[in-house]
Formats: sequence, structure tokens, C-alpha cells
Amino acid sequence: MPDINTKTFVFDNHADGLYPLVTDMIAYIHQHAQVSEATTQRLKVTMIELLTNALKHASQSATAIKVELTEDKVSIQKKDTGNGLAIFCHQNFMEWPLPGVHHTGKVITIYSNGDATLKANLKDNCTLQFFIEETENTDPVDINTLAEHFGLMIITRACNTFTYYFDVDTCSNNFIISISL
Repeated sequence: MPDINTKTFVFDNHADGLYPLVTDMIAYIHQHAQVSEATTQRLKVTMIELLTNALKHASQSATAIKVELTEDKVSIQKKDTGNGLAIFCHQNFMEWPLPGVHHTGKVITIYSNGDATLKANLKDNCTLQFFIEETENTDPVDINTLAEHFGLMIITRACNTFTYYFDVDTCSNNFIISISL
């Protein structure tokens, strides 16, 4: 069985704690794995976006960040009990968990800019997996038109997999990313 190193960090949901926590998590990862500079940058971007999300949306005093390392990947799970993920999709407001069970297999468009479209595959009424479809447009993105979900685009671009699920038993939001080493 492969070695797995796991540590849970606690973010106090205060802006001044964001950078020190990212530094601590990166140090932990470097302690247990050989990580390239490019992968370190991807990890930092992902962590900063996840923690920024906690600052904006978590309605509690702390957010748990679980870092798990195997020989070939880093997984990071952000867990909080704030409001469920909410997305406007084709003028429809969607908030997780979605009502009913008829959503499985649907693909929704979340955000689009000049060079890519962020989409999600609905796995069930509690889970979606983000992915990006590249486009041919090379026009520069107008910084004034960045949508609320631009951070989700950043995370999706930086990692190999990015999944959200709402745990109905604990009423918690779970954002899970993985990045190959």
C-alpha cells in the first residue's frame, strides 16, 4: 500500500491569515514530496483561491483544509459550513444541494471569457466536477467583465481535477482538487 501523508490545517477566515497558511501548507508538502517549481506555483494559486473563497463565502469562524499526499499527487479538500455553492446558469439560479435527483449527467456552463468556458458535469444533486473547454478567441479579456466565478476558472485551470460536493449529512461544502506531482 502506498504511503499517504495527511494533515488538516485550520483557516480562521481572516485575510491576514491567508498567506501564512499557504506558506505552511506548501512547507508541509515540500517536507513530504519532491515538487517542481511549476507544481508549487499551481498549488499556491489553488490554495489562495480556495482560501479567498472561504473569506468571501464561509459563514463560520474557521475552515478546514485537508492536504493529502501520495507518491504521485497532492489532494486538497476545503470544507466549510457556509452557504452552498450558488451559480447563475442561463438566467437560472442554482444552489447546492439541488432539489430532486434529475440532474445527473447534465453539463452546465458557469463562466466564459475570451479564451475558455468553465463548465461542470453534474454527477448528482450534490456533486459537480468542473472542466474547461478552450475556445479559439484570442481577444484580450476585459478585467472589468470578470464574473463572480472567475476564481473557479483559476482553480480548474491550475489542477488536474476539481470537484465540489455538498454533504447533506454534515451540511458542509467540500471543494476537492488534485494536482499530479
